[in-house]
Amino acid sequence: MSASETDPESRPDAADLQVLFVDNFDSFTYNLVEYVSEHAETEVLRNTASLADVRAVDPDAIVVSPGPGHPKNDRDVGVTMDVLREISPEVPTLGVCLGLEAAVYEYGGSVGRAPEPIHGKAFPIDHDGQGVFAGLEQGFQGGRYHSLVATEVPDCFEVTATTDAETDGVPASEASGGSSDSGESNGETVELVMGIRHREYPIEAVQFHPESVLTAVGHDVIRNFLATV
Repeated sequence: MSASETDPESRPDAADLQVLFVDNFDSFTYNLVEYVSEHAETEVLRNTASLADVRAVDPDAIVVSPGPGHPKNDRDVGVTMDVLREISPEVPTLGVCLGLEAAVYEYGGSVGRAPEPIHGKAFPIDHDGQGVFAGLEQGFQGGRYHSLVATEVPDCFEVTATTDAETDGVPASEASGGSSDSGESNGETVELVMGIRHREYPIEAVQFHPESVLTAVGHDVIRNFLATV
């Protein structure tokens, strides 16, 4: 049985689940909390909390919220990185936006500028139909609110979802995580990482915002995540 699978006989009822949110000081956090609260008990800790505070909650699952800043800056992510490294290997974890970027960065990948900053636009999301994407239509519209993207995904993660973007004004190697002989923008269309899943640990993350009104399948994404707990 993989780390992301749970014995059905040992799985708690949804109403009994305790989901902890690591809040990276984002205005969307409580929208996410509202979605999850439809299916589970929730508790929110700011990223200024300690790892001991997180352990004391003893959550069944964790959601790492969106937030401003870059995962390389401790002031932006606080306890998030310790949670991803020390607790998430054992506790199912969903990262959203900065949560995805933090997971990529903590496990040895790179995060850089997106081809253009996006705030409140929907884009088609292509996905692998597994995990949080189980049963979802291909090309569903996902609401994006970010200026950073995963530019190099570490081998321990598989890319589970992408969307297309133009590289105008951004070196192709930085926009997509690929390589470019000249290092200059070539105006090509590249795939941006919109979802990742750890190959061994129960960690999954999305770059788009499930809780946005622009994401029609947002509730389904949350339900799919909780179904893995």
